[in-house]
Formats: sequence, structure tokens, C-alpha cells
Amino acid sequence: MPDERPFFVIGQWSGPDIEVWQILEAPDDPDERDDAHAEYSLDAEEVFGSVEVVYATSAGQAEAIARQDAVETAERTGRDLKRQREQRANAAPRRRRKIPHHYV
Repeated sequence: MPDERPFFVIGQWSGPDIEVWQILEAPDDPDERDDAHAEYSLDAEEVFGSVEVVYATSAGQAEAIARQDAVETAERTGRDLKRQREQRANAAPRRRRKIPHHYV
């Protein structure tokens, strides 16, 4: 969409939930955006947060997109973990190798 521009969504992600602290319009120039992203990320990491770049037409839409992405990622991760647990449960039991211990 030609009207979309980059936004920084700053907050804390916890599975499908996001606590949004701030939404800022990001620079259009990729180098400036990378520098700003690195700076905001350092600040956010100090308080266990993160910064995501979202392309949207407005700050409100950027927040909505970030929230939707978080839900989709949590659902996908949940499916992946469930599949891994099922594969382990259905796998043949692993034999433990006995390691002889010699005490002197």
C-alpha cells in the first residue's frame, strides 16, 4: 500500500499479549531507521521490552497489526510445540548408555 510508512511499536510481548508503551513514526531512510531501532532497542531491553518495526498507515493501525502478529505468532508457536511433544511421545524410547565408573 503506497500510504504505509514504518512505525516503531515499543513494548513488552508476552505470547499473544502486548503491553504497548509507545508508538513512534520511524525514519524512512533505512540507515537512519536501523540506527534509531538499535537505540530504542537498547533502552527497551533495559526494562525487558522490545521494539518492532511495523508498516502501517497510522499509529493506531501499527498497534493493531502488532497485536495481530503477536496472536498469530503465539498460535503458530503453540502448534509447533504441541507437534514436537506428540513426536517425542510417539517416538521409540531412547536407550541410555551405561557409563562404567571406576573408583580407585
